[in-house]
Amino acid sequence: MLSQIALDRSVGVTEYIRDVLPEWSVQLFELAALLGDELVVVGVLLVFVTADVYRSVRRGSDRLVSDRVAFVSAVVLGGLALTLVVKTTLGFPRPPESLQAVPREGDGFPSGHTMAATVLWGALALWGARFTGRQRFGLAAVLVGLVGFSRLALGVHYLVDVLASVGLGIGYLVLAAAVTGREPRLAFAGAAVLGGVAVLSTGGDADGWLAFVGCVGGAVGWWLTTLPSVRAAWQSVT
Repeated sequence: MLSQIALDRSVGVTEYIRDVLPEWSVQLFELAALLGDELVVVGVLLVFVTADVYRSVRRGSDRLVSDRVAFVSAVVLGGLALTLVVKTTLGFPRPPESLQAVPREGDGFPSGHTMAATVLWGALALWGARFTGRQRFGLAAVLVGLVGFSRLALGVHYLVDVLASVGLGIGYLVLAAAVTGREPRLAFAGAAVLGGVAVLSTGGDADGWLAFVGCVGGAVGWWLTTLPSVRAAWQSVT
């Protein structure tokens, strides 16, 4: 059943896009794909947290990191781990090398870049504080769309992979908010569990351990900021 689904994922869209796009566009789409690259996602998350710490300093807040930012961080880290779990569990192949503008190894479903972009930019749209909600959602839609289309333009995923990745990312965000009640403690606990599952699903490879360390490290870092002694020291500084 799964093998048949894997074979039926091509509906001709990737083939058509690869045929009509000029070769000089490949580098542009490689740049666009970076909006969903795991390292870039983590970098954006670090900037998001750093900006929150800076605001806490300016306002003289008694909290180093706000609950809102902590929750978003936990959800995004957990989402990266979930992406890895789904990809390694299903293990559907990528399009043939003859279609790939830039050869890629690994599994093809879901699109890791697209799902990571959906989780990151979707979380910032849902729970960010800058700009209006309509502006945030509009920007998130554009960025996720760019990443998804770039994966087709580079010939490394099928349309089904991209659409399913967006759906999985949105479903994960909705479920995470519903289950945790936007409580950072529960969100980080869930992220840590997903990190552990990532290690098991990958057979303990480097990516699985990186996901685990990221999720657990984020949870420990946030927990340390909530300790009375740390909060007292922070208040004395601010």
